[in-house]
Amino acid sequence: MSNAEQIEYWNGKVGETWVKMQERMDRALTPVTAALLSLAAPQPGEDVLDIGCGSGETTLALAGAVGDDGHATGIDISEPLLARARARAEELLSAADFICADAATYRDDPGFDLIISRFGVMFFADPVATFANVRALAAPDGRLCFACWQPPADNGWATFPLTTLASLLPPQPAADPHAPGPFAFADPERVHAILAAAGWTDIAFLALPFTMVIGEGGDPVAAAVDFNLRIGPAARAIRDAGREIEPAARVALATALAGHHSDGAVGLPGAVWLVSARA
Repeated sequence: MSNAEQIEYWNGKVGETWVKMQERMDRALTPVTAALLSLAAPQPGEDVLDIGCGSGETTLALAGAVGDDGHATGIDISEPLLARARARAEELLSAADFICADAATYRDDPGFDLIISRFGVMFFADPVATFANVRALAAPDGRLCFACWQPPADNGWATFPLTTLASLLPPQPAADPHAPGPFAFADPERVHAILAAAGWTDIAFLALPFTMVIGEGGDPVAAAVDFNLRIGPAARAIRDAGREIEPAARVALATALAGHHSDGAVGLPGAVWLVSARA
């Protein structure tokens, strides 16, 4: 998917759906957010940039960490998500800024002490050029920290629903593992090469396994089914196949996900790389 196609995709129904799912998605990614912010270690007074900020969860946390003497800017290509981020900032009286921009071409005066991203950097058509552009935004010795998914095989939240629905879906085409998409940065050697070619140094990877809670509340299994029908690979496969399979998909998912119900929640395995580098 090209950058232009990504912009169209995230400004349509998908972006609107993610706005509706914002609270649930932020809760599901709580372990990743906490680990990423801990690694990034934003300091009072720093100027920080959040790439692919979405509905603003990480940007707002950064704004709180850098305080009144610092500043946090979030950029994203999705206007629906940015509208939600701005509304949250207003509710919290946060000074965080949110800008509709593509990191591949975004321009600003160099000087960001920290550049961060929670799953917002795997979608670029030319990742080397994009990370070179991002590096140009950094202060001397500026820090880069981002989270990206490890291979699909280690992320049951993505693969288990698709496996469950395999008999209902047409054969899924083999995906190019390096094509822009959620798992484009699964190979750490490739990511290291991209960052090095873009001029970043001190590149390091930290593995983070976690349980992604996709269903909780009064009926965790129903909530988990709803989650998979709204966002993620299974939701997209169902949309592509035709909504007429949704009733059967709902039944199949409920049966399968019931086996992952424990202690009042439904969770599936997740695995992330936490990547750090310096300009």
